[in-house]
Amino acid sequence: MDVTLVVVPYDLGRAEVGSGRGPRAYLECGAVDALRLCSHDVQIAHAERRHEFRTELDAVLDVNTSVAAHVAAAVHAGRLPIVLAGNCNAALGVRAGLLTGKPYPLGGLPALAWFDAHGDFNTPEISRSGYLDGMPLAMLTNRAHPQAWTSLGGWPLPERLALHVGARDVDPAEEVSLQTSTVLTVDAAQIARAGIGPALVPALDELALRANDQTADLPPLHLHVDIDVLDPAVAPSVMFPAPGGLTLADLLSAIDMIGARFRLEALSLASFLPGGAGDGTTCAAGTAIMATVASIAAAS
Repeated sequence: MDVTLVVVPYDLGRAEVGSGRGPRAYLECGAVDALRLCSHDVQIAHAERRHEFRTELDAVLDVNTSVAAHVAAAVHAGRLPIVLAGNCNAALGVRAGLLTGKPYPLGGLPALAWFDAHGDFNTPEISRSGYLDGMPLAMLTNRAHPQAWTSLGGWPLPERLALHVGARDVDPAEEVSLQTSTVLTVDAAQIARAGIGPALVPALDELALRANDQTADLPPLHLHVDIDVLDPAVAPSVMFPAPGGLTLADLLSAIDMIGARFRLEALSLASFLPGGAGDGTTCAAGTAIMATVASIAAAS
């Protein structure tokens, strides 16, 4: 598979701080070599903030303009974009880049599978902290900061084309918003009770039905993984660890299930916070996710 790794070394628009150090850490711990050993051709692109930092929102949208351009260039060239991001908000640039990088038929826009320990569905009105990176899924669906789509171009994600998997640390008002939306959800407790297949397959089948554009091809999908969806025993180097997460085997199995029902168009991988004793296992988990996605995309 021809892969473009898009390196996004920003934490809420600030370069090389916090989880913004995670993308380069993947490169330093051998992710590129691991992909090449699997016979993938790998190119590297670097997203950059063009303007001086003014506000977090302005900076995030500035960075995502660059992310979108790199993703669009990759898909236009027939390459799989794998976006290594500090924050989950980079998913905005991924979607904008997909929509401008290739034509999608009416009714055939990419769906989204969002793996995260947290809801990321807060809005300024309900957020207890105002933390911007608690809102990226809400921003994708145009519930929060609608100026994002004016800035980036493209179209918001219809809620009915989103599936959230693995949540276990969600604010009360955010939980209400998720449950009253048309976003499909499979939380960590459901997976723990039933197992990854029985919990996830019905939701994936429903998402595929919603995303089907009546063509013979598999519907397209953007996979987003916040590495904290994994249990801290597997991926401890994250900003907001939450116990009770997925095993790596469960996550890789889930990706296989997605690949059986969808055409993987892009991966965004976020929230690796290097600097601790768990960096090696966290990096290895992230690299395994990249390699699995690239291999599934190559086979489709």
